Amino acid sequence: MKKKQNVLFRTLALLLVFCLLTSVFCACGEAPNSGDMEESGFETMPAETETPSVEPPRPIATASLGVVGDILIHDTVYNSAKAAGGGVYDFTEQYELVAPYLKKYDLSVANLEVTLGGEKPVVGKYPSAYPCFNCPDSIIDALKGAGVDMLLTANNHSYDTRGAGMIRTVQVVREKGLEYLGTRDKTDESFYKVKDVNGIKLGMACFTYSTVNSSGIKALNGITMTRDDGPLVSSFAYTDLEGFYREAEAAIKEMESNGAEFLVFYLHWGNEYQYVPNSYQTGMAKKLCEMGVDVIVGGHPHVIQPFETITAENGNETLCIYSTGNAISNQRKFLMDSDNYSGHTEDGMIFGVTFERWSDGSVRIGGVDIQPLWVIRESRGGRLVFQIIPLDLTVADWKSFHLTDATLKEAKASYNRTMKLVGKGLNAAREKLGQTPVVTAIS
Repeated sequence: MKKKQNVLFRTLALLLVFCLLTSVFCACGEAPNSGDMEESGFETMPAETETPSVEPPRPIATASLGVVGDILIHDTVYNSAKAAGGGVYDFTEQYELVAPYLKKYDLSVANLEVTLGGEKPVVGKYPSAYPCFNCPDSIIDALKGAGVDMLLTANNHSYDTRGAGMIRTVQVVREKGLEYLGTRDKTDESFYKVKDVNGIKLGMACFTYSTVNSSGIKALNGITMTRDDGPLVSSFAYTDLEGFYREAEAAIKEMESNGAEFLVFYLHWGNEYQYVPNSYQTGMAKKLCEMGVDVIVGGHPHVIQPFETITAENGNETLCIYSTGNAISNQRKFLMDSDNYSGHTEDGMIFGVTFERWSDGSVRIGGVDIQPLWVIRESRGGRLVFQIIPLDLTVADWKSFHLTDATLKEAKASYNRTMKLVGKGLNAAREKLGQTPVVTAIS
């Protein structure tokens, strides 16, 4: 009995020592080598490796650009502003409803198709309208208050109040805190701008068509410019497009050397009141696409022209709206129907583009949109009122824009006119960019 007890005690003792050694072995994190494990009958297990997760590229910065069409201040338009201001020219009411839409863009641009020649212009009178526009300076206050940041000052009316008026225009715009593009008051100032918008650099240039005589003298709106004044406006001649392309290429190089990541060209071109671009426009747009211009925004026809995405043979792509139409004017249907313009001169838009920088370092266009606009002219309280109406389908009741049953019908007709011209091209671009389509007709 005693002998059995000793054997039992020795066995228990050996088991206890084994357990203690095993505990120490595990606590130290050691393991038998593979040979020992194989000899002992244990299988070796492969070590697990973690696959690092790669985050897909994503947008990290965006910059939105909105461009509105021709600011064409006829006498009825500035007289309406004077009536609204109680004797002074106050244009604020005209932009009141569109202001929230302009302000949503990081950079809002408008085509100022008048001069600010002052109350004592070198020629003409103050204020004045067609054929030579001299608008009260307060138009700039209203545009700034409505959210406009930059004005395009190169167009066929830039010289309406001659060199003094053209120079004064950019000086007033600058003094009132807005930027300008297309004209200048001294020749050492660059025509082109590289604008940092939310950390994304947009290179921008503005050109207007002009005529040039055999001596190389420019003319705008049929008015011959002096040799000193000619270099103050950025222009091209249809008779010398090769010269324009050389200048455009130089502008592109200058802007890219200053860090431009996207290129936007604003062109005052085409034929007035024509709903389709002419061959000069399409040819120029294709050539600029080949040069690497990302966006082309046109003006001058006073009606909307189509939108398209141009693809060059070298693979470059360009978003092009050939004409954004009028932002505001007195070119009403009842005045223009003798020429069969059928209300198109009352239509306009905000053309919008969103630029993106991605986490992988690339930059790309992220979206394109169009906000159709219509100008209402009606009598309210015994005075004539002009207002730009946003034809926004997210607003359930357009009568909140002061529309009656009659003017609501006109507004819907305006929307359909605009989308008939731009809807197909717009939706094709939006599909390519992964955006939802827009509604192209309403009843």
